[in-house]
Amino acid sequence: MNPFKKMIPFLIVLITITFFSFDLNSNSVPVPYQKFINSPEYTIYTKYFKQIYFFIHRNDIPDWAQLSPEKDGYEGTSTLEFYEYIKSLEPSPRPDTIIVAVMDTGFDIDHPDLKDNFWINKSESEGKEGVDDDGNGYVDDTHGWNFLGKATNLNLEATRELQRLKHENVPVSDKYYKKVLEEYNSKYDETKSILKFAKETTRQLADAEKVLEKKNYPTDPNKLKEISSTLKDEYKDAANTILMIKMLYDIDKKGVEELKKDYEVKMNVLFDTTSTATLIGDDPQDLTQKNYGDNDIRTKGELHGTHVAGIIAANKKGIGQAPFAKIMCLRVVPDEGDERDKDVANGIRYAVDNGASIINLSAGKYFSPNSDYVTEAIKYAESKGVLFVVASGNEGLDIGEKNNYPPKYYLENGKMKYFSNMIVVGASTWMKLWNADKDPDNLVSGNDLMASFSNYSGKLVDLFAPGVEINSTVPGGGYKSESGTSMAAPEASGVAAILKGFFPELKAADIKIILVNSVRKYEGLKVQVKEEGDKVLFSSLSKSGGVIDIMRAYKYAMENK
Repeated sequence: MNPFKKMIPFLIVLITITFFSFDLNSNSVPVPYQKFINSPEYTIYTKYFKQIYFFIHRNDIPDWAQLSPEKDGYEGTSTLEFYEYIKSLEPSPRPDTIIVAVMDTGFDIDHPDLKDNFWINKSESEGKEGVDDDGNGYVDDTHGWNFLGKATNLNLEATRELQRLKHENVPVSDKYYKKVLEEYNSKYDETKSILKFAKETTRQLADAEKVLEKKNYPTDPNKLKEISSTLKDEYKDAANTILMIKMLYDIDKKGVEELKKDYEVKMNVLFDTTSTATLIGDDPQDLTQKNYGDNDIRTKGELHGTHVAGIIAANKKGIGQAPFAKIMCLRVVPDEGDERDKDVANGIRYAVDNGASIINLSAGKYFSPNSDYVTEAIKYAESKGVLFVVASGNEGLDIGEKNNYPPKYYLENGKMKYFSNMIVVGASTWMKLWNADKDPDNLVSGNDLMASFSNYSGKLVDLFAPGVEINSTVPGGGYKSESGTSMAAPEASGVAAILKGFFPELKAADIKIILVNSVRKYEGLKVQVKEEGDKVLFSSLSKSGGVIDIMRAYKYAMENK
């Protein structure tokens, strides 16, 4: 167990006793504290801590992803240092324009720091409306294609597979059936429990606020703690409820309401058995089908896709890795639920056929009934020299032991073969070793260089990239910090785009070799992987053993031209 995490309950008690006026029980522990830690909601919170924590915590830290450890003291990609270095050269080299396909949710193509950096298919933008001017099988695909049509959300792949197995009368004793059912039940219990937590916490806050508002007392925790010691009876109890929720969960009213809304949607759609064909309007059995969906790449779900696109190419210093790149928009990921193999494979082929040099997929799942079709698409990209960058996933698992998809390898004559054009990315933090000065709010839960949620594997993950509290573009012209390997993958894609821009002759396999061989390594560094157990060498958690660094990659490329 992480020593810092062991101290958290003690620290909370100490802080509450120091700053607030609470009744104490016989063990000198604040009564509200004991009440909360014995509640079903606290049990749910501790069990699903990662899911709840990363959904509601949004704190301000420096835009660290492009900083360098030597110059800035943050374990970023050294991109700002790289651009300063390029400017110092005489003559200063200029990068080629690179097309990066982002396979994700919807996109805000009007964001002021992104609008000039979206790919434009001139054959369609200058052609006739309603006509497939370039003959690629997609009508009016000006910025890319929306393979999901009007569908905003889809169900889980486990839900789809369970329905298929039942329809085919596969016996419940079947090994694969049991595996699918176990995953389905696990996700159902998780979603139901977190929704219960959100509903009950929302109710507690609402009840407490109602009491305090009777005498116009403040309900904001920061204001409330200043007067809590003067309150009595029901007003004191109400104040204690609000303060303890804030202290134990670090949740404010807005955060818990957003959590509740999000999980109500999840509960409604993830386990729904409506056929995806009904939602999208395609023939799901015809994997090679083209021109299903539509050209509306904005369709709802814009936050994730816009955030990922901004990390790669936003025209703002410290945010977009490669502001000279053009983003090809491919909507294959639903706002909630799992992407379909058909859409992923067809998205890859679309990107390759329409000029992308790099493809980013910040999504993944643990069941893939048509993974062979995806494998063939990745091989097609490989044959055309197109790089495919994918997120490792956010479950904190060794994906060498529990495979996830898209496939990270394939079997040939019984032997594991890796794709020469695929880079699998884990998420790292801004600190080599955790310290309170760099993380005063404990945003990373006391973890060191590896993000606590990141998947890892010495066999399947290639490298790590910044993935915690990453600031980037969001719909409506704004910015927001998000965490996940979904953020780490586009950081790597952006670095790859820089490399491709300055060395346009490089193929996907070349870029992968350079990036993997030039990572920043941490000799002897041990990090926490599981809450229980000893620390392990960071170098053992990926094939390269390090964090992506564009300064090192550029110098490596120059030395090996």
